[in-house]
Amino acid sequence: MNQAPDYSPEFVKALFDEMSVSYDRVNRLTSFGFSERWRRQCVEQLSYKNSQLVYDLMTGAGEVWPYLLPYLPAEAKLVAVDFSAGMLDLAKRKQTTSIQDSRLSLVQHDLLTASDELEPADQIVCVFGLKTFSAEQQARFANRLQKLLKPGGSLSLLEISEPEFGPLRVLYLFYLKLMIPWLGKLLLGNPDNYRMLGRYTASFGNCSQMSECLSKAGLKVSYRRYFFGCASGIVATRPLESCST
Repeated sequence: MNQAPDYSPEFVKALFDEMSVSYDRVNRLTSFGFSERWRRQCVEQLSYKNSQLVYDLMTGAGEVWPYLLPYLPAEAKLVAVDFSAGMLDLAKRKQTTSIQDSRLSLVQHDLLTASDELEPADQIVCVFGLKTFSAEQQARFANRLQKLLKPGGSLSLLEISEPEFGPLRVLYLFYLKLMIPWLGKLLLGNPDNYRMLGRYTASFGNCSQMSECLSKAGLKVSYRRYFFGCASGIVATRPLESCST
């Protein structure tokens, strides 16, 4: 019997704090280039021509920055947000070595529970963070995203998902639940942590529920599928008339 995922912020934060030690190594080995392709496609869904402020939410190790920064105007700011101190330390090392860009800043912030508000942005990108949210947390996150977007602003979300085609789904979940934990152990990570990511993915399914949450929050939503449903995404816009809400 599969263990149910723990969605408490304390558990998820501790999970990623511990995973940060091996995350970069495991991610490079296990993605086979697909995650990089999906990140690029996620970023390409939006227009950044007149952007002044862009958020990379749940930034992790900043893997989306190389695809996002080239699109931003010279005067724009990219604020990378995460609540895991361990992942932010990993991102800071990347910021000071391979990614050196004065437009980029990092902020530790809990998007579900923090009381202080971030400044509304022109665009928001969020990659591979949704699966750690329960259904109730997805609804709260959708409302938070609506407030974080300027009227007329847009967002692009991406998440690993369960393919609809049965044989592919079986193989994909086998890889996520069994092979990635084994590779994580091989690369000096805790296999239980990487096994938990597979459980989150199986429980999450795809971005359809988050899409409904964003629509209920007042955003204009478009659903995306990537590589036969192995990943799914959402592109959404806050209507200009929502400025009075």
